[in-house]
Amino acid sequence: MRTRLDIPIVLRRVQINGLASRRETDMILDTGAVYTVIAWDVAKDIGYDPAASERRMPIVTANGVIEAPLITVESIELVELRAEAVDVICHDIPEIAGIEGLLGLSFLKHFRTLVDYLAGILEITRA
Repeated sequence: MRTRLDIPIVLRRVQINGLASRRETDMILDTGAVYTVIAWDVAKDIGYDPAASERRMPIVTANGVIEAPLITVESIELVELRAEAVDVICHDIPEIAGIEGLLGLSFLKHFRTLVDYLAGILEITRA
């Protein structure tokens, strides 16, 4: 996948595949996030109950540190790129309308990622 950069980088129609179904969502690329983040309603739509997850991760929000549910989704797809068994944190991102998550390193670690801000290019390819 290769695209021209707009800051922030919004990735359209990222497909999240779960236990029961799949859902396409718009996400922001976040190379500083260890985990990918999806909204609670996305997790519920694809067959997960974030409240029932025993795994929790501390995350820093504008209101301080909170413990957020950590789940493993079946896969995440971006164009022709697919990563299996991706750990994601469930947390709503209310500040940005229309964005239902952050695509972080738990997805990107499966690929070679080049971000060239000077040339305005993002390239994600198989390693």
